[in-house]
Amino acid sequence: MDNCPNRKVFDSLSSSFDRIDEAAWFIRLMEENYHKADKFRWSLNSFLRTLKEVMQLVTMEVQGDKELSKLVANKKAELSKDPLIGFLYKQRDIVVHKSMLKPASSGSVGFTRGRGMKLGLGLPIDPLSDSEEGIKRYIYHAAKDKDFLGILYTEEDGGGEYTCVQREWKLEQFPEEEITKLAATAWEKVAQAFFDVAREMGAQLIKPTFKQGNPNHVQFEIYNPEWVKEQLEHAKQWIAENET
Repeated sequence: MDNCPNRKVFDSLSSSFDRIDEAAWFIRLMEENYHKADKFRWSLNSFLRTLKEVMQLVTMEVQGDKELSKLVANKKAELSKDPLIGFLYKQRDIVVHKSMLKPASSGSVGFTRGRGMKLGLGLPIDPLSDSEEGIKRYIYHAAKDKDFLGILYTEEDGGGEYTCVQREWKLEQFPEEEITKLAATAWEKVAQAFFDVAREMGAQLIKPTFKQGNPNHVQFEIYNPEWVKEQLEHAKQWIAENET
């Protein structure tokens, strides 16, 4: 933590502080693995697990103090009533005890100059597939016919334009928000409840905030022109050998 409470409080709640940091780390892993489906989903699963464990650990660490235990119980009840937190807690239980979680996944193939998509075609991307599969599907169709969007850059043209996939993960119950943004919001709410307990114990803490990565970096996967050229040539060769 950048702003630790006094040593006594930190020692008393050391496991809880460690777990809230761990939950934040899994959001970072979600951002870093945004285009690798399995790694993204596994990071999300781990985030859901650690998020719920934060207040469980706080409960254990203050169990010797009746007043603090009552405060923690109230904070846990408030969190459970929150629509987002309550839903994520339930998803954690499903992931741990019942089945895997498959978030909604969508994307677009197009080109970018490093900020946003300049031209693109929307397409569904299976939540069990990497983003790369989206551009490979377009390359296959381009190899059969033509690059009708003109988005396949097979060599450096000096204009800074690159073929890309823009992907977005969402939960069907919260269709207006992207998943990592939801996770950051949930983290801040749970961290605030935990920090309220730590402050009651005498800690000096600032308001917990989670600074997300730039969406232009997180949601975009950019492909090297040489790689695009190789994939296009391989697709044409496969089509010639198998579909003629």
